[in-house]
Amino acid sequence: MHTLPVPLIRTVCRALALLLLVSRVADAHAIHTTVTQLTADARGLTVMIRAFADDLSSSVATHAGRSAPADHSVSEPEALRYVQSQFMIGTAERRLVTFESCGVRRADDMIWLCVRVPSMRALTGVAIRNQMLTELHADQINIVQVDDRGARQTLLFRKGSAPSTIKAGT
Repeated sequence: MHTLPVPLIRTVCRALALLLLVSRVADAHAIHTTVTQLTADARGLTVMIRAFADDLSSSVATHAGRSAPADHSVSEPEALRYVQSQFMIGTAERRLVTFESCGVRRADDMIWLCVRVPSMRALTGVAIRNQMLTELHADQINIVQVDDRGARQTLLFRKGSAPSTIKAGT
């Protein structure tokens, strides 16, 4: 019977351990964030939300009371209901708008959700709050970039963040 030298066994074990670690890290992303672009113009308000497909699929499915699909897909009606429950546009006290869907698009491991409010053409003085995926990740950060007829500002939201009010001309 032939045995392998101990240093070779250790090297092989370390390589296997590293391979397992890399494969686990490759399956998950280390950053938990969404990026949302709000654009208000003469046609109304358009909201484009970009999120990791696995996270969004999990949250949308849980919100709908079912298991997430293995392919990390989301149905447009369920995604719209989830966004409506987690993304608030209104006053600090209550939601003023109801979104209508303008599509769901998959790009590799990301999903783009589009929602609109045709009647809303300006955002000055409106409160925004984004709590998407905060039920999934304690370190979730949601970035909201606002373009209110050319005036731009960026808002950041974490779990439990209060609404932020859009300021004029920033």
